[in-house]
Amino acid sequence: MNEMVVGRVTLIKKSTFRPSLPDDWSPTVTEISKTNFEWNIQFAFLDNPTTSIKSPRFLSEVYCAWTLSLRVTNLSIDILLHLERGAQYSEIAKPIQLSTRIANKKGESLYPSEKLTVFSNDLISSDEDMVYSIDKHDFMKSKFNGIRDNLNIYCTVEISTLKTKLGFYSSKDSSDIRRSQLILTQLEEFLENKTLSDVNLNVGGRVFHGHNIILAARSKVFAAMFNHETAEKLLNNVDIQDVDPDVFQEVLRYVYTGQMSSGTLDKMAVGVLAVADKYFLDQLKAECESHLMKRMSADNCLELLALAAQPHPAMHLKKYAVDYFRRFASLVMATDGWKKAKEEKLIWSCELIEMLFA
Repeated sequence: MNEMVVGRVTLIKKSTFRPSLPDDWSPTVTEISKTNFEWNIQFAFLDNPTTSIKSPRFLSEVYCAWTLSLRVTNLSIDILLHLERGAQYSEIAKPIQLSTRIANKKGESLYPSEKLTVFSNDLISSDEDMVYSIDKHDFMKSKFNGIRDNLNIYCTVEISTLKTKLGFYSSKDSSDIRRSQLILTQLEEFLENKTLSDVNLNVGGRVFHGHNIILAARSKVFAAMFNHETAEKLLNNVDIQDVDPDVFQEVLRYVYTGQMSSGTLDKMAVGVLAVADKYFLDQLKAECESHLMKRMSADNCLELLALAAQPHPAMHLKKYAVDYFRRFASLVMATDGWKKAKEEKLIWSCELIEMLFA
């Protein structure tokens, strides 16, 4: 049996309304965290008489982790939820809410309604709890006829925590926040407006204007380059090879502001990780690894293994990719990527075999 287990997670946070209060007020507010999880499953899985499959693990920050299970019996199709309590699980203040629905690849629901499940924090099991159950016969007939592509299970977990915002309204903390925001804004303006720039960064035919003091402060590679009598320092010019200019632009934005444009990691996490590794940007590298691990699938597993097999691999990503390959080898080997790897006899395939049997 081929199994497709692909998950995608998004986290949305919002807080309750904060009224205008005195400067020394320390309010307790309710903070709501929503984790959206999308699980992709091959339709053929439902044709088996009785079987079950687990989703990738997804997180609600530091509070808890979740795993979904899809269980097919002769009579029903069941979705179950497994909870792993996190380090700060005790901070959850209200019942946990879970909404679940089944849809096609376009996001259109294949069963009449979304199911809302509410768990009491004290009663939720550490085992699996049923959150959705469908009559198998009803589900497989009329509305499902002709739909043989993959299914998506959409799951949203909502948790509430009580946070005491000590000094949230104090003039001192407000000033600190304003100062931090002002510094980030000014650094971004330096980058965008080329204000007082003193070094040119030539990347794939595009020139970025930078400030060697900022680059050196953020990267050990640039620090070594500008603290010695190198050609780059003498000419105020750095030629950067084998890096996509769009990727470098986002890395440079991160160097200056600690942030990247919205959606950057969804589009170019692999490229950003390689540049982060090259310039010793450890925090950015860790963010890329985490992002890629959450979005690993049969289709991109080989690409991520190839990335992890490079001279300075991302060790956490490497371990996760190897584990994924071990668990879902049949799926990975059914992809075009595997076919290409066999045809081209990619050099990293030998190391892959060593990793799998280590």
